[in-house]
Amino acid sequence: MNYLLVWDIDGTLIQSRGVGRRALDKAFLDLYGIENGFEKVDMAGRLDSLIIRDAFALHGLAVNDYNALLDLYFKYLREEIAKINMPLAAPGIAQLLPLLESQGCYYNVLGTGNIERGARIKLENDDLNKYFPTGGFGDSPLERWQIIEKAIINAYELFGIHFEKENTYVIGDTPRDMECGKKLGIKAIGTATGPYSVAQLLDSGADFALESLIDPDAFQKIFHRV
Repeated sequence: MNYLLVWDIDGTLIQSRGVGRRALDKAFLDLYGIENGFEKVDMAGRLDSLIIRDAFALHGLAVNDYNALLDLYFKYLREEIAKINMPLAAPGIAQLLPLLESQGCYYNVLGTGNIERGARIKLENDDLNKYFPTGGFGDSPLERWQIIEKAIINAYELFGIHFEKENTYVIGDTPRDMECGKKLGIKAIGTATGPYSVAQLLDSGADFALESLIDPDAFQKIFHRV
């Protein structure tokens, strides 16, 4: 049996400690002289492209400098991560991913609102990119579920495997991730490693929910009982 696991990044694979928001704020300050430009912008479970456009709209700015902002964002993102000087990987991830890969039946891809370049910068800190050869990303202003759908399509094209819906799982820490599962007719695994509890994730449509990903056996039991 082959399983496709579509992973969220922030709050799920890594605990970013606010590096993305700080990097965006610095980029915004450089370009427009506006401090804390993203303070009032909702980020949880959303696409970077929409988050950035919301900030432009909030401050009454045209989206003319989008690419310039991204270049600064990526620069400052690397700097903010370097300042932390410690792993970003969420507890258990560094052990779980190689274990899953060794099983030969789990195929890991990304399904994230991060722009791909930013996603790769965040994951390279803990050498996690090697586990995710493809995915769906927030480069374009799509709906969240369309990002997950794109990840599934890209997985099929790369692996040459048609993953049945009952064997396809979106894994994330927000209700938006869980809603993607319902929208696409796939399974959703919630991880209470972000701002939402197990109960909240289940209420939002998670098929399964875990307090954390520290216990690899508890994670793999999900697949043995469905």
